[in-house]
Amino acid sequence: MDWYSPWPSEALVAVSTYLLSEFPMVCSPTVKTAMMTTMGTYHDRVSNACESYFESFRRRTHVTPKSYLSFINGYKSLYTEKHEFINTLAERMNVGLGKLKEASESVAQLSKDLEVKEKELAIASIKADEVLAEVTVSAEAATKVKNEVQVVRDRAQRLVDGIEKEKAVAEGKLEAARPALEEATAALNQFPKDQINDETVELLQPYFEMEDYTMESAMKACGNVAGLLAWTRAMASFFSINKEVLPLKANLAIQENRLNIANNELRNAEATLAEKQAEFDKVKAKCDAAMKEKQDLLDDAEMCRNKMQAASALIDGLSGEKVRWTEQSKEFKAQINRLIGDVLQLTGFLSYCGPFNQSYRDKLLKDWQAELLNDKIPFSENLNIISALVDPPTISEWNLQGLPGDDLSVQNGIVVTKATRYPLLIDPQTQGRSWIKKKEAENELQVSSQIKLNCVDFFSPPFGHPD
Repeated sequence: MDWYSPWPSEALVAVSTYLLSEFPMVCSPTVKTAMMTTMGTYHDRVSNACESYFESFRRRTHVTPKSYLSFINGYKSLYTEKHEFINTLAERMNVGLGKLKEASESVAQLSKDLEVKEKELAIASIKADEVLAEVTVSAEAATKVKNEVQVVRDRAQRLVDGIEKEKAVAEGKLEAARPALEEATAALNQFPKDQINDETVELLQPYFEMEDYTMESAMKACGNVAGLLAWTRAMASFFSINKEVLPLKANLAIQENRLNIANNELRNAEATLAEKQAEFDKVKAKCDAAMKEKQDLLDDAEMCRNKMQAASALIDGLSGEKVRWTEQSKEFKAQINRLIGDVLQLTGFLSYCGPFNQSYRDKLLKDWQAELLNDKIPFSENLNIISALVDPPTISEWNLQGLPGDDLSVQNGIVVTKATRYPLLIDPQTQGRSWIKKKEAENELQVSSQIKLNCVDFFSPPFGHPD
């Protein structure tokens, strides 16, 4: 392979086609074919510019097939780098737009959900109101029954208290009369006690009032008489005591019967109350469930409303950004479509423009742009070489390290740092040398003495203006 003699245009195109045919690019096959052909044209135009540059400034510079191969490899590297960078920005922008779209769809869905929930809430409210009314009726009925039961309970309690008192009195009197009654009963063991009446006791009364109608007198007279006297007195005593006790027993039986009736009435009332209370508890549980359902729907609707408001606020707040992001996303897509021509310009600058002064650089870029336009290869008409290859903070850092701030010096700095081949700096003012020493000081740059060079791959113009 001839690395030094110029290759014909056909060879240049064949090489670029061979090296780039499988290289992925965002363009049509027709545009890609035109680009690979234009690469050869770029190289030929630079070859012509080298002769013209010598005639104008008596400064000799060369391009060789090796320069063309570096041009192609540099194109592949820079295209990949730029595509990845722009594609990353585009993906981030699309993610943001996707989130906004999701938020809009979410708001629409939340709005539908809220409409459904509000309908459900209206139904639940009606249901809760109906159950609440049912509970109110049941509570009123239970309260009424409770009040009635309380009246019965109070009445029964008063009756019980009264009966207990009367019972206690009767039992006290019975207890007091029990010894005499038992004595009289024993004395009248063989006598029909139920046949004793007021008339019998009245007939015996005159005898009881006689002074000598005593046990002592009777014992003196005759033992049988004493027994008869004791029997008559016992009969009168039994009648007297039994006459008082019988009403007490009868009244106690009546009161106990009344107590049983009262207790039965109380039990029936309490059973009715328990039944009403059970009905009330059942209805109340139903009401609690309905109210809980209503509250759950209220909370759910409120949460849905809050989410919708938050999403709407986000969308409203980013409405202006959405327009900008949409335009920026389109611009990123357009930039990717224009990369095929833009990278051709940038790589051409890095590979070929270093040896020339500013006017020749501008002329080459302009001529190349005309080729792109003629071959219908997409490119950015307002492409700025400096801003496309380096960011402002880096330029500021270079300036602090001693690099002059004019465009030519900044372009030279870009060639030094971005070109695929090492440049030779012709630097009579030593500005470039001082800058490189400061720039690479932290990398422990080693400076050696100048030696004679037999051949040079790449010439860079002096830093600063050549004049």
